[in-house]
Amino acid sequence: DHGSNRMMPQLPPTPPAIVRTQCLSCHGPAQASAGVRLDKPLTAALAKKVLAALAYNGAVKMPPSGKLTPMEAAPLTAWARAVKPEKPHWAWQALTPTSPLALSTSPPAPSPGRSFFAGKGGSDSDSPFPVRHERPGEGLGERFIDTYLLTKLQAKGLSFSPEADRRTLIRRLSFDLTGLPPSPAEIAAFVSDKRPDAYEKLVDKLLASPGYGERWGRKWLDLVHYGDTHGYDKDKRRDNAWPYRDWVIGALNADLPYSKFVQQQVAGDVLTPGDPAGIVATGFLVAGPWDFVGQAELREGTVDKEKTRVLDRDDIVTTTMATFNSVTVHCARCHDHKFDPIAQTDYYRLQAVFSGIERGDRIYGEGEQLTPGSPTNGYHSAIEKAAETEKWVQIDLGKPQPLDTLRLLPARPTDFTDTPGFGFPVRFKIEVDGVVIDDKTGADFPNPGATPYELKLAGRVGRVVRITATKLWPRTGDFVFALAEAQVLSGGESIGRTAKITALDSIQAGRWSTDFLNDGFDSRSGFGKLTYAALPHAPRMISLLNRGEVESPKEAVGPGTLFGTAFPDTPDEGQRRAALARWLTAKENALTWRSIVNRVWQGHFGRGIVETLSDFGKNGAEPTHPEMLDALALWFRDSGQSLKKLHKLLVMSRAYKQSVAANPKAEKLDTDNHLLWRQNRRRLEAEEVRDSILATSGALDRRAGGPGFALFAFKDDHSPIYDHTDLAHITDPTTFRRTVYRFTVRSVPNPLLDCLDCADPSINTPIRNTTLTALQSLALLNDPFLIDQSERFSKRLAALPKDRQVAEAFRLALGRSPTPMERTDALAYVQKNGLENLCRLLFNTSEFVFVD
Repeated sequence: DHGSNRMMPQLPPTPPAIVRTQCLSCHGPAQASAGVRLDKPLTAALAKKVLAALAYNGAVKMPPSGKLTPMEAAPLTAWARAVKPEKPHWAWQALTPTSPLALSTSPPAPSPGRSFFAGKGGSDSDSPFPVRHERPGEGLGERFIDTYLLTKLQAKGLSFSPEADRRTLIRRLSFDLTGLPPSPAEIAAFVSDKRPDAYEKLVDKLLASPGYGERWGRKWLDLVHYGDTHGYDKDKRRDNAWPYRDWVIGALNADLPYSKFVQQQVAGDVLTPGDPAGIVATGFLVAGPWDFVGQAELREGTVDKEKTRVLDRDDIVTTTMATFNSVTVHCARCHDHKFDPIAQTDYYRLQAVFSGIERGDRIYGEGEQLTPGSPTNGYHSAIEKAAETEKWVQIDLGKPQPLDTLRLLPARPTDFTDTPGFGFPVRFKIEVDGVVIDDKTGADFPNPGATPYELKLAGRVGRVVRITATKLWPRTGDFVFALAEAQVLSGGESIGRTAKITALDSIQAGRWSTDFLNDGFDSRSGFGKLTYAALPHAPRMISLLNRGEVESPKEAVGPGTLFGTAFPDTPDEGQRRAALARWLTAKENALTWRSIVNRVWQGHFGRGIVETLSDFGKNGAEPTHPEMLDALALWFRDSGQSLKKLHKLLVMSRAYKQSVAANPKAEKLDTDNHLLWRQNRRRLEAEEVRDSILATSGALDRRAGGPGFALFAFKDDHSPIYDHTDLAHITDPTTFRRTVYRFTVRSVPNPLLDCLDCADPSINTPIRNTTLTALQSLALLNDPFLIDQSERFSKRLAALPKDRQVAEAFRLALGRSPTPMERTDALAYVQKNGLENLCRLLFNTSEFVFVD
């Protein structure tokens, strides 16, 4: 194998006799002291260590009994020097520009120059990332992808398949770019559009739609294992994690340059301190599971507490480096990486970067660009003519609980956005179980404007919290009492979301209701509470742990990253993250640019150029088209880093527009279609199936953003209960929004979505499994959601004349008219089983759940 010969050192036939007589007793199969065996062929790295040990140049000196004479050492030295240096693994090499028309099997050697990734004291020869100064090759356009692919296809005597028909193309594009099916009208318009740029205009239209961010935002949330609960055994709610989800979707729709997209998520609060979106973006760091018991309930100073913190930081380190650089750095937690040049010290340097992060509630400021407008305003009393009229609203938690904080958010209703503090009482009192604990009735209280009013309760046990206004807020000629939100916190958790709200009176109209006092909305855009974002904290001291054991700390380690790169050992934890953010997005960091273009490629072709999307190391797959991967990475990096332009580049290619038709010759030569002689058929992802059903039935609510809707009944308890069998939630129209906006529970997955291979939010998921099981067929046939949507679909059709209902059902569900035979069979089926069962049948067809 040519590749194996490149990597295997060329050795003398046998090692010198001195190895057998004096070395193998310690460095043979029986003992292998320090993990070194000399009965096997030397690698270049081990040969280097052997030479240093023989010369007595370092900490390791061999043999330990005394330095060999030059004559004694000569055979060993010759043996070690005969080992040829290994070529660096492809992922550690600099991006190399090549022409698609002049591909070479031997890329040019790296040019000399100071290496960005050599680290403190590193040399160019030691660096896996030598700097290259060449400009990207010219001619990178919509055809260059096809040229790269055709070069390899033609070498095998193959070529592209014919272009797919227009109905197939618009359906493929719509799902790939937005996750939604095209409407019959959109299909008809595209099929009949004869303009030469019709396809390109369609691409631009889909990329500009809100659905683009929702579709690709979902993929990003898979990657960072986002969820709305903590996970572990006490899977408590995170009622305010959703702003990060909305930030991702919004950033993608705004086409934020990728370097900023990366930097904001690692250190946005530091790099853009005046922008509240920078705080929200750091939700990336804490998107994963969190051990509430270990973090909140275990006593400080215990070994178990420290183990919990180490594991939490491990999750942050793993997510950051796997997401942005596609490396398995977590494999170096207990020892140097067995396959890749990642030292254990590098791993703990990254832990030191994140050692100042704590999880908790964090208030973020105003900024209209931050989140969608709130759909509710909060609670509003009846209107009175006199200010000295008493009004009250109360929160019944259902049982006595220890209370930490009561937070009152002043209203700023959408109708009066220039009036922060709308309705906040001029005089008021707060009671817990009938006992006054905060009395502001003696004098007028200054209106807090946009600032929440917080009352610390110090663990006081109580069940009913009442806020009584004794002097109302003045409007023009009348007086009211209003609040956007009342939040009750216990143990750092918001426990009021499921409480019963009652009031003396309420206007109960439009965006005002007693029910809106604890619904999670704060009555404005860009102001509220972000739960479990990174909080500034003095960095903890990080020690390298022997075998990863907390009880076996070794030397202290400062902040840094891969390949021996150290950062300034500043006590400012934010600056540590900022240094990492800049390192990740440096032009010379080839891993970052290869990783993202490979992920986007996988989203359009079903398989990455590198199949192991989050592992570019030696244990991962080799790229099928390495020159094209580098050309794409260079083009993306140096052409504005627009993800939308990258998508367009890929979907405009002839390779993307191929049909999925079979080709016996090609299947024999390239069974798995690694060379892309056809397009790959794919099954819709779980969210796409649900969203398509809603779109087809006419029930889809396109309202974007805000707290996640619940597809379950919730009961707060020592370990919360999430009941996904509750029919009221499954068939509630307020849940008929795009599935990306659902409240995602880690411990109890939604049965329908889980059956359709939805990502596990507790695990980083770069690629979802795609299975075909009998359970999926049964779910699509019998799940209460499917039955309900089939009925809604039939009601949508019932408004049409009977002779048009079947044809319209096919057009809405499959994007085409039925064939004469299908029409005849469907009419007979409707006659016997009813229109709603035909709708149910169409939802169960392979054509509905697969896209060609």
